[in-house]
Amino acid sequence: MRIAGVNLEDSFLSVSIVDKKIGIIKPLKSEDIKLPLPGQERTSAFKEAFRRLKEDYKADSLVIGLNFSSFSHNFIDMPSLSKADMKNAILYELEKYLPLPPEEYIYDFAVISKIQNRMRTLVLSIRKDKLNGLFDAARDSGLELAGVRCSFMEGLNEFIASGKGKDAVFIYTAEDAYCLAALKEQMPVLFKAVPKGKDAASELESLAASIGGDIYISGHPATDVLNKLNAKTFALSPANAIALSALKKSKVEMNFMPAGLLSVKKDYYPYAIGAMTALAVAIFFFTEIYSYYKDYSALSNTEKKIEQIKNRASGPLETRKKMETIYEKRRLLHEFQGKRNLNIRVLTELSRVLPKDVWLTGMSVDEKGKVDMEGFAKRAAGIIEPLSKSKLFRKVEFVSPILPQDGQEKFSIRLEIAG
Repeated sequence: MRIAGVNLEDSFLSVSIVDKKIGIIKPLKSEDIKLPLPGQERTSAFKEAFRRLKEDYKADSLVIGLNFSSFSHNFIDMPSLSKADMKNAILYELEKYLPLPPEEYIYDFAVISKIQNRMRTLVLSIRKDKLNGLFDAARDSGLELAGVRCSFMEGLNEFIASGKGKDAVFIYTAEDAYCLAALKEQMPVLFKAVPKGKDAASELESLAASIGGDIYISGHPATDVLNKLNAKTFALSPANAIALSALKKSKVEMNFMPAGLLSVKKDYYPYAIGAMTALAVAIFFFTEIYSYYKDYSALSNTEKKIEQIKNRASGPLETRKKMETIYEKRRLLHEFQGKRNLNIRVLTELSRVLPKDVWLTGMSVDEKGKVDMEGFAKRAAGIIEPLSKSKLFRKVEFVSPILPQDGQEKFSIRLEIAG
């Protein structure tokens, strides 16, 4: 799989091509592509750049990174909720912070900290109309769009992953501004964008001093900024960080893909469970059938020996003793064979009476004829009736509460074999 990471600045695109084979990630090429200035027609330039990525560099998919100034960001305190409920709750919360209706934006969020039953949440939002030209260009190029990211956030994720400092100040140098993040315990607690210019060094120095901690700066800052901050440099390729975001999870994971373009990952887990269950049942049947025919063969040999003894018996008493011994052996074999057949009878009856949407994950039969079984069903309560109507079973009952799991109901049932 070959991925193109694209970092969009005002006047150029920085591109990084990475390749992943057999779990090994390898950087292949990087370059800058000049763009028309903002305000001019840029969609055709995007289309041409993305076409080159597809045709010249054989990229399969594309991840686009946009500068921090394209986004609105907010820290919102919320109650502890599931991710699905939180997404809906944030939509209503954003009405307080955004100038346009939230439906005009694509947003994503990350939980920064949890205190008791409260969560501090970082939310980034970007207007949909800022992305339309990029989506058109990606679609026309034939590249699969694997993500839309914030370049500053992906640079911050690379810094966090480096483990340079739990409490620190990270400054990302973009084309038009310095983007500052204050970190506490390796999680961001403050963001600030400082426009480039003669006052940038003083403003950054004041912000960094109020926060405390070591200062790290990436990119190519102005000399006066570097000197005044006494900052440590952090080597970073924004385009490479953007490309890698499609291949690994980050500390602050955010992706601004429209719902219609998100690829749906098929869940193969139920199929795997079904296949393993079918294999286990097949092995069980094969083992029981093999044992049955083995016992049947032994029984046939015994029957033959009885006939031989009858023919060779020299006296009634001797013959009777031999016959009693052999009949006793045959009786024991019949009992043993009957016990072997019991499991097969139970499984055959279960297959006949259980609804088709029931999956068994475990079953045991003890010597007293008690059967314990576990499994999944869309409606577990509907299993009791067909089992109770079976002539083979009696005393059918649940032995533990029904538990919902992945859209199914997990059950445990105990019953006895009649007769």
